[in-house]
Amino acid sequence: MMPRTELLKDIIADLRMAASFVTILPVASSKPAGDGAVARATWALPVAGLLVGLAGALVYKMASRFGLTPNLAALLALATTALITGALHEDGLADTADGLGGGRTRERKLEIMRDSRIGTY
Repeated sequence: MMPRTELLKDIIADLRMAASFVTILPVASSKPAGDGAVARATWALPVAGLLVGLAGALVYKMASRFGLTPNLAALLALATTALITGALHEDGLADTADGLGGGRTRERKLEIMRDSRIGTY
């Protein structure tokens, strides 16, 4: 059985890896990730997503308390999550739309989706 301190260090390392994978926040170790580090940290990806969502919810709640309209508060919350994630999900959605709307064959659609020079980001 693993000692508690080692287990806690592994949990923290996984959380940092997951947060660095889905955000632009500088939370990961300065040394390169070892083999299988991202795969080992996949359990922590929902936790990282929850933290990003909570940040957006907090901004929405604060904006509502300051009397902003629900639409404006939602826009600020969306902008917050886009800033934290580097617009990762928005870019993926745009790539999907580009691919589905831009290619005639399956191969061309996938090529468009994979091309980083095409799209909104």
